[in-house]
Amino acid sequence: ANDSAWESERSRVTSVKPRLLITIYQNPDYYPPTVYAVRILNNYFNIHILCRNTRDPCEEWPADVTIERFGEYASMREKETANPRAKLTEYARFVARARTLVRKIHPAVIYSYDPHAFVAALIAQAGRRSTPVFFHPHELMETQHVPLTSLQTWVVKAAVLGTKWAAQVVFPEENRARIWLALAKDLREPIIVPNCPDSDYFRPPADWNDTIARRLLAREAVYVGNVGESNGHLEAIRAIARLDEPVRLRIIGSDFPEFEARMKALATDLGIGGRVSIDGWLRPAEVVARSASASLGLSLYKPVTKNLEYMGSASNKIFEYAAMGLPAVIPDRPSYRDFLGDAEWVEYVDVEDPQSIARAISSILGDRERYIAMSLAARRAFESRYNYKRVFAPALERILQLSGVRSPDQGAGIDENSLL
Repeated sequence: ANDSAWESERSRVTSVKPRLLITIYQNPDYYPPTVYAVRILNNYFNIHILCRNTRDPCEEWPADVTIERFGEYASMREKETANPRAKLTEYARFVARARTLVRKIHPAVIYSYDPHAFVAALIAQAGRRSTPVFFHPHELMETQHVPLTSLQTWVVKAAVLGTKWAAQVVFPEENRARIWLALAKDLREPIIVPNCPDSDYFRPPADWNDTIARRLLAREAVYVGNVGESNGHLEAIRAIARLDEPVRLRIIGSDFPEFEARMKALATDLGIGGRVSIDGWLRPAEVVARSASASLGLSLYKPVTKNLEYMGSASNKIFEYAAMGLPAVIPDRPSYRDFLGDAEWVEYVDVEDPQSIARAISSILGDRERYIAMSLAARRAFESRYNYKRVFAPALERILQLSGVRSPDQGAGIDENSLL
């Protein structure tokens, strides 16, 4: 009887929550910040997610969140290599579906995560602009020297022109926001929401002393992220080969057979083939499990694009390392230093120089007391500054303000301390 009463009350509360429509042209399962935001927003809204039907689902969404994977399933490679007519048809159908949903569910807010989704949200309102639209792109899309025959080119142009219609623009990094808003001739202040992890996904170990001791003995550097030459993987392998002690390297990321073969060949040529593990793409829980057993984390993106240049607060993995209490080796560039400053838990390096990377690894692993201090400082930084509930608080407050929803805890405002 008690269970029935509880379910009845839960249904009543859920039924009175306003609706929020999330549009994203990718698969949201592969965008951790989107997953974290949905779990926070689900406390205030009935959420309907509209996305393309691509890449296999890998996330367990809350039971009362509706996720609509629209269209016929195909892999990302199949989507990207489809002919122009097929791409245009698919996008037109996505826009039409977004318009149908706006009319059907009457969302209090639309939250769009990329240019395709944002333009679809604007078109869906048929010029009425009656529903506030949040525009929260993760990446800076290229706008120069792009093919005029590409659907993406015209969608991005439309998103730039339509930015002024967004109720709020959100970016994970301030330089990305500055560049985009300058293109859009939009003088408003953006909200910056760094790509930090959610504390619910990164619980502390039962015993930090035991965990840190085991990690130090492991003598393993882990590199989690997109795999490729511009991401410093070859430099990381060369750095491991330069170390005086036998440190291992574990690489976890996207599966590109040709580049994987290059990495293995380089490791073999340098005589460290047995110390380099290339795990490929893994499900999130397994990534965390393997990373949490390593001694330190690497993130060595080269500044070959604006997105890779301005990664200081946009890199998921750096803050996931912090959440796990792992010291991190990161690029010595203004985007990182401006955001992280003289953080005790990071070592800055020249990502083009394997010797610089090797020195940083040796420095972290060579002093037991310093290693312990760095590990604990990393977790403290995550708990106090770099967790998603905290960094998302300004965006949440703005969403509640625009939708007229009041926080049950703080009335019209949000207390950041209550979100930690």
